[in-house]
Amino acid sequence: MKKMQTKLLYALNFTVFLSISIVNTQMLPLLKKLDYNVVERGYILAGSAIIAILGQFLFGYLCDRLKKTKPFFYLAYLCLLIASIMMFLKSGKLFFYHFSAASIILGMVKVIMGLTETWMLEIQEDSYGKLRACGALGFTLGSPLTGMLVKMLGYRSLLYGFCIIGGLALVLIYVVNDKNKKNTQPFHKNDIAKLIKNKDYCLLVCIFLFIYMIGTADQYVVVDKLLSLDASNTQIGIKWAVQSFMEIPLFLGANWILKKWNIHQLLVFGTGMYILKFVLYGYFSEPLLLILTSALQLVTLPIIMLTSKLFIKAVTPQQLFHSAQMFAMAVFVGGSGLITPIITSYVANRVGYDLTLYLTAAFGILPLVLIGYYHHRQNSDKKG
Repeated sequence: MKKMQTKLLYALNFTVFLSISIVNTQMLPLLKKLDYNVVERGYILAGSAIIAILGQFLFGYLCDRLKKTKPFFYLAYLCLLIASIMMFLKSGKLFFYHFSAASIILGMVKVIMGLTETWMLEIQEDSYGKLRACGALGFTLGSPLTGMLVKMLGYRSLLYGFCIIGGLALVLIYVVNDKNKKNTQPFHKNDIAKLIKNKDYCLLVCIFLFIYMIGTADQYVVVDKLLSLDASNTQIGIKWAVQSFMEIPLFLGANWILKKWNIHQLLVFGTGMYILKFVLYGYFSEPLLLILTSALQLVTLPIIMLTSKLFIKAVTPQQLFHSAQMFAMAVFVGGSGLITPIITSYVANRVGYDLTLYLTAAFGILPLVLIGYYHHRQNSDKKG
């Protein structure tokens, strides 16, 4: 029975991330095709960030409050499915309609990814890396296939593809067992206040917010630069696929990596690699070279994601497992999604994509300083 549930978890991760790739990788090209300019796309991305923030706060609270995850995962995915159908049904320029649909899609994508990662870490912590690698594989396969599908049949074809994959995902969510949390400590409303007053927790959230602000620029500024260089939908799909594929080795080797290096060293290294990545993004002006640069995903997002989970888990109590993880992700994933598109779209209009990417790289110095301060605090507490 346990082996069957493990296989279902692998299938669920693969299917969920495969479906996410269908809507996530082609959203900016679709919005551009519908004649929305950089600023209008920035408003839509900001709207999605607000939904992501509110959704992650709400779902994290409810998961801990009611000691269940699966019903809220199912609800979040159903919202994504309905919004995706809405998005692909209308092809004319209808700003408020597409603002609503696209904001829900991109916002719920972040909520679902957060729920998936937290749920997998809770159900099978030892297999978290492998489960997440399976999700990355789904995203890797889905990204270029989606680009090719759009090229051959147009954006309407994504509606049918998502409905088929999304229906399968809903079935898998239904048959996967939730974790039994009856024996965990009871959840109290004042636990949330204690979480907010936790200085180490708040500092970690700030650190990862700044790092994710850099990573979010990879999703938007780099894609906009590719579009300005007349990159095709297939090339943009390949860029997403390369990034997802490069996540797989690190997730598969997560246990070995954590034995060899501590999470502080990994966090510093991953942040430094983000700086290098954006320097190269700014320097290159060929779509192929930008796609090759995206392969540095191997040593950026997976490391940041893995260390964020472990750092936050180490400073929060068990009864606040979901709230701590989801509240943090609401700030550094949703917050970065809100702040980064607005700032970078304005800066890119003023100084161009290249200088915007160089400025993003320079911004990486700030989280490095805060990581050093956090490490100093921890050492001081141990000596004290």
